[in-house]
Amino acid sequence: MNEYELMTILHPRLSADEAAAAIASVEAQIAAHGGEMLSTDVWGRRRMAYPINGNMDGTYVLMTLKMPPAGASPLEAWLIITDPVLRHLLIRGIIPYQGRDRDDDRDRDRDRDDRDDRDDRDDRDDRGNEAPAAVLDSADAPEEVADAATAEE
Repeated sequence: MNEYELMTILHPRLSADEAAAAIASVEAQIAAHGGEMLSTDVWGRRRMAYPINGNMDGTYVLMTLKMPPAGASPLEAWLIITDPVLRHLLIRGIIPYQGRDRDDDRDRDRDRDDRDDRDDRDDRDDRGNEAPAAVLDSADAPEEVADAATAEE
C-alpha cells in the first residue's frame, strides 16, 4: 500500500454541514477502494489564484491516506465527476512540512549579494562595448615594456 496526499477544493456554495458530508463521502470512497485514512485537515474557505467555473474561492481539504495503487485511478475518476469537488490533486508520498527556516532566507540573500558583486565587476560599459584597457605609464611598466616604448621613439 502506498501513502498519498489528496488535496481537494470544495464548492463555495456548500454550507458547513454539506462540506462535512462531502468530506465524509470522499473518505467513504477511499475506504471503498481499499484505502485507509491517516488524517483529514480542513483548511477552510480560501481565495483561489484564478477562477474555477466562475468561483473565486473554495473550501480546501488536505487528506493523507494509505491505498493500494490500483485504487488511485478509480478514486480520481470518482472525484472528477463529483459535483461538490471543484479540483483535486492526488500525490503519491507524504511530504512532511518542516516550516520555513530563517537560515534559508539569509543564504538566499547572501547568494543575491554575490550575484550583484559579479555584475559590478563586469568589464563592459553601459553600451555593451569593451571598456578601454588602462594605459600603462612608462614609469609603472615592467622593464621590457619600458624598453620597447623607448625603442619605438
